[in-house]
Amino acid sequence: MLINSARVIYFSPTGTTKTVVAAIAQGTGIKKVNYTDITLPSARKVNLITVKEDLLIIGIPVYEEKVPRLLTETLKSLSGEGKPAVVVTVYGNIADGTALSEMKTIVKNAGFVPVAAASFIGEHSFSTKEVPIAAGRPNLCDEHNAKQFGQMIINKLNSTEDISKIEAVVPNGKLLFMAKVLPENSAKMFTEKPDIDKNLCTGCGLCSKLCPVGAIDINTLEIDDSKCLRCFSCVRACDAQARKITYKKKLLVKKVLGAKSKKDSEVKLYL
Repeated sequence: MLINSARVIYFSPTGTTKTVVAAIAQGTGIKKVNYTDITLPSARKVNLITVKEDLLIIGIPVYEEKVPRLLTETLKSLSGEGKPAVVVTVYGNIADGTALSEMKTIVKNAGFVPVAAASFIGEHSFSTKEVPIAAGRPNLCDEHNAKQFGQMIINKLNSTEDISKIEAVVPNGKLLFMAKVLPENSAKMFTEKPDIDKNLCTGCGLCSKLCPVGAIDINTLEIDDSKCLRCFSCVRACDAQARKITYKKKLLVKKVLGAKSKKDSEVKLYL
């Protein structure tokens, strides 16, 4: 099957997922690649996303071991018309849960054939200097693996005419005990909302512009806690360090997350 073009769709509040899917696209060697960033609320107000390119590469971060629920309607708007798709999830070294299996089902229901899938590692949203969790990932090694994965995908597609016969086998995945028992948006149980330190703030408004759920008022720069995801994109974007990550139940969070951060998880590829 000849692949001349690709569409890359991603949700990436802190840039980790974007880095991974871009590296995969680069590895395919496809020259015509169009990117669709669905991170900001305005980008998700699309009635239908029809992929006209020959290949779809779609990536999302794992939230609470699942696909972020705020993406449900946007992902349902995809239309594939039998085209091949690559599904990618990026998680913070704790657990990838059922997200990749969910994504495979989503693209199949949208009319795509999921020919490849992968679970990569990205720095955890809660990661700090005090408790570094997959800090710096995806790193150069991860990007190299992503490019190689892209090459493997294009080789697989070029060697077949009937893509229905090369659907990737993806495990169902499983949720850790905490993910099963905790309520939705449980991140709020472990971290405070990152309120602004007005003594440090320069008033640039970047945090508000980059918030994936529009939780930060552009005038006051105050956060609506009912909307906040605790993705901490505002913290990562602030060069003035006017916002920070503050743990609730600090000793418990440090113990649990610290234990998970000691061993780096490996990339999982399915072709």
